[in-house]
Amino acid sequence: MENTRHSKQDKISSLVSGFCQNHLDDEYQRLCADLFNGLLEYDPEVFKRGKEEIWSAAIVWAIGSVNFLGDKFFEPYASLSDVCEYFNASTSTVGQKASKIRDWLDIDFFNDKFQRNDSQISNLLGNLTMTEDGFIVQVKPFKVENKEVEFEEEDEEELPDNYIIILESRYPVKNADVYQLEYLFKSVLEKDEKFQKIQIVDEKQIHIYFHGRSAKALLLENKLSYGKFKVMNVANQPLS
Repeated sequence: MENTRHSKQDKISSLVSGFCQNHLDDEYQRLCADLFNGLLEYDPEVFKRGKEEIWSAAIVWAIGSVNFLGDKFFEPYASLSDVCEYFNASTSTVGQKASKIRDWLDIDFFNDKFQRNDSQISNLLGNLTMTEDGFIVQVKPFKVENKEVEFEEEDEEELPDNYIIILESRYPVKNADVYQLEYLFKSVLEKDEKFQKIQIVDEKQIHIYFHGRSAKALLLENKLSYGKFKVMNVANQPLS
């Protein structure tokens, strides 16, 4: 039982680290590691229940949500949908668990323990004031890199469209590789998404055409654990 517990903890740590290394940066990896350790201090049995992928996505989003990860004006950028697509997890489930994590460890915009070193949140908070009517407003426009920022509502969920995923191989492509890639890619598609075709462009490049969401490229990349192929790009491109 003890080995099983540690195995689950190791997998969660590895999944979180992999996402940060591939899609975020060292600072996010440090903060997520601190949060992971903080959860174990809060409750050594905290990871006993729940899937590793859900915990991993929730840890990333608990940190990201107080560091403007989902705001396109900041780098790195990843929406909740992006994070959940990578871990093949539900946005509602991850959002709820991330909220619980923030409550457990008192993580919010006013707690700098889990904020990035380059965070401009303190500047933003220092620029807020309360009116006589009880409304919180900005004293002056908040700026990032000399650009005025207007905070907008989050984008609506991405609708399916026609995309092409460009993959590059370390070695000459074989027919067996094509069949395996097609199988892997079809396994990540949702009911309203459709595989269209896979095409060998040259001996080391393959294109996958599909109707769906661009974030499926992240899920495919996560499936490509054997390291022969790498996702180079995903582009909006109607099938000719």
